[in-house]
Formats: sequence, C-alpha cells, structure tokens
Amino acid sequence: MRVAIYIRVSTEEQAQHGYSIDAQKDRLIAYCTSQGWSDYKIYIDDGYTGTKMIRPALNRLIRHIEDGKIDLVVVYKLDRLSRKQLDVLYLLEEVFEKHNVGFKSATEPFETTTPFGKAMIGILAVFAQLERDMIVERTTIGRRQRVSKGEWYGGRIPFGYKMNRETKQLEIVPEEAKIIKEIYKMYLQGNSRLSIAEWAAERTKARVIDHSVIRNILSRPVYMGKLSNAGNVVDGKHEAIIDEKTWHAVQKETKERKEGATPLGEYLLTGLLKCGVCGGPIVHVKRITRKYGKEYLYELYACKNQHVRKKDRNNNCTLGYIRREKVEKFVIEQIKSYTTDDLLIKQIANEKNKFKDNDESALSNLESQLKKVLTGLENLYDAIESGEIKASSISDRIRKLEEQRDVLENHIDEIKDNTPQNDLNIQEFDIFIKEIGEAWDYLTEDEQKAMIRKAFCSVTLHKDKYIEVEWNFAP
Repeated sequence: MRVAIYIRVSTEEQAQHGYSIDAQKDRLIAYCTSQGWSDYKIYIDDGYTGTKMIRPALNRLIRHIEDGKIDLVVVYKLDRLSRKQLDVLYLLEEVFEKHNVGFKSATEPFETTTPFGKAMIGILAVFAQLERDMIVERTTIGRRQRVSKGEWYGGRIPFGYKMNRETKQLEIVPEEAKIIKEIYKMYLQGNSRLSIAEWAAERTKARVIDHSVIRNILSRPVYMGKLSNAGNVVDGKHEAIIDEKTWHAVQKETKERKEGATPLGEYLLTGLLKCGVCGGPIVHVKRITRKYGKEYLYELYACKNQHVRKKDRNNNCTLGYIRREKVEKFVIEQIKSYTTDDLLIKQIANEKNKFKDNDESALSNLESQLKKVLTGLENLYDAIESGEIKASSISDRIRKLEEQRDVLENHIDEIKDNTPQNDLNIQEFDIFIKEIGEAWDYLTEDEQKAMIRKAFCSVTLHKDKYIEVEWNFAP
C-alpha cells in the first residue's frame, strides 16, 4: 500500500488552533503505523489557505496520483484538503476515485470505500464550507465595526505608519512620512509613478517600493486621516500625513492622466520589448518637432532606464531612441518572410530541439541520481529488516538519503511542470507561422496583437538599431 500523507496548515490556524506541521505529521505517521502501512510519502503545504487549490504540495500529490504512484491519501482532517465543498468533491471524484485511489481521515470516521462513507464526506464538506463562510462573515462584520469607529481594521500596516500596541492605533513614522509627503508633491509636479518609485526606493529599505506601491500610496484615504468602510470614507482616529486638499488634488490629477493616457496594450509589441543594452523594459515615447511652421509627431521606443530624469537614472543605459514604425515593420516582415525563408525555418527547428534536448538531458540525469538514492535506501531498509544492522546506527544516513530523494523529486517535478504540455512539433509550428503570414493583412488589430504574442517570446532592441526576435516554440 503506497500511502500519501497530506498536511496543510495556514499561519492563522497554526497560531490559533495548534494545527502545526509537526503535530499533524506525528499523528498521521502514528496512524499509518497502526494500520501497518510503512510505505508512505509526506506532502506538506506550510502557510497555505484551504480556500485555494493552487498549492505546491497538493499539485505534486495530484500529479503523482495521475502517474499511478499513490494508492491511498491520508489527512488529519477533511478540511486539510480544502474548505470549499466543490474543491473537496472535485478531488474525491475527479482525482482520487478516477485513479482508484482511496482516502481516509485520521480523526474522522469515514472512508471512500463505502457508499455511506462517501455520503458522510459530502456532508462534512458542506459543513467545512459553512465554517469558512461564517469565518469570512465574522471577519467582515468585525472589520466594518472597527472602521465605523475610526479604528484601524487590521492587515498590513500602510507605509508611513506603525501600530501602537497600547492604543491599537496607527502612529506616524517620521522618516517614512517625509517620503510620503514628497511622493505627493512630485506627483502633482508631473512626475510619473515609475520615476517616483525609483526615487523612493533609494531612500528607504523598510519596504520594497515599485510603481504599484506608489499608486496605492497616492489613492488611499488613510494618508489624509480617513478610513474606507464598504465604499464609504469615514474619519479615522489616527493622524493624517497629507492634508485633504492635497489628497483630493492628487485624485483629480490621476483622473486627468487616465483620461489622456494611452490605452493599455494599444501598441502591437506592448509587453514583448526589452533593452539589449541593460535588459530593462522598453517604453513608448511621443515627440513633437516643428519645422517650417508645421508640427511633426514622432513615435519612438526607448529603454525605461534611459528615458527618465538624469538624476533618477539607476544605470548608464545608452540604447537611444528607435522609431516605432521601423521596429513593428521589421517584426511583421519576419512573419511574412517566414514562408520563403528555409534557413530561418531550420534555425528555429534547431533552437527548439536544443531546448528540448537540454530538458530531456537534465531530466534523465536527475532520474538516474534518484534511482541510485532509492536503491541505497532500499538496501539499508533490507539490511535493517534482515537484522544485519541496527536502525539506530544508520538513522543519519537514512535521513540524508531521504532528504536527497525529496530534493531530486522536487527538481524532477519542476522540470515536468515547466515543460509545455501543448508544445508543437516543428512541422506544426511551421504551418502555424505560414498561416499567420498569409492572413496578416486581413486580420484585425486585436487579432494581429494576439498572433504576434503566439509567434514571439520577445523582441530585443540593440544600440546599433539591430532588432532581435525570439520565436515562441509553443504558440
């Protein structure tokens, strides 16, 4: 009987209910021992909530079940699988039962091998979700009650403040408050969130600051001494860092910038471009020149690390500016000329095979190492069983081999996870690109953007105006 012991604990549960990793592990190993199951493997998701299915150990467990490596799954309680009824039923019916894998709980009297046991699981899953919904409701009500009183509702403390444990209220951190005030000032002076983030990041190590953090700082009422309660803004008991007039001026500025902004993803190559000099992202730049009494608009691409104020630059990127029209024309020609460029087709085939060979070689090497480790463990187990050697004398050796086994299995799983499941062979890729080239002039703008992203992984701009494209081997 090949048993999978699945353990999950969230940070909150560990603190409040004692569902620690060690407590669950000890209980489940003892349970397996009492049932005579010695062939077990432990899967641990530490710090993951039971409301989400995206968990590393759970995903690895499912993959091993699909590979036929597991006969039975054992948990401490049903809600260790999930607190959502639909997720529990999906795992039981679509994963476990579909692959003839049994399921048992060490603390609840049911199993999946009988109709009554299955019915009990369904009922308990309903109560697990009910408990989750009640927790969410209690948390929401408590949060709203605290906010209505002007009290901080919990969660991550905003940059610029700290929590006073005695008063349980937010207190200003003077050094950070200075940065907050300057951020608002710079924004109203016309600086971008990106350049402000670069400026702020150099002045504090208390928190990682990027443009999304700046956006958050500029939009939260907490900085003018207020709190948001279900869409309503109420007065807080904490001291404001920014006066209301300045805060509202920033909101007006943000609205005006949005109305005049370039729509996200408007350009053909948005998100694909990168700098060949420093590796930074590429931004779109508009410049107007006047000649002979007329205005001319030029649309250019530039490296973000170069196209900021000189004092805010974090390196000496010298890419320069490249006409957007030239770059897009080059990329389109790559697709259109693909149908007649046999050398390009062969080059792509060779690159694709090289990546595939590298993955296969690494996987083969890891599997060979794993086989040796498993053989070593098996020999030690046999020696103990036959009485040739005492378990206590080689316990450290067994532990090290088991650790090596787990590390190797994780590496193997990572390679398999990162291998595209829909990878096209070169003939299919060839047909795919040719069809795009032939139909290009008849595609809508949105269709062209979608096809570009299927054809290419990236487009790199170099200092000498050379443009390099990286084909996507799995469109």
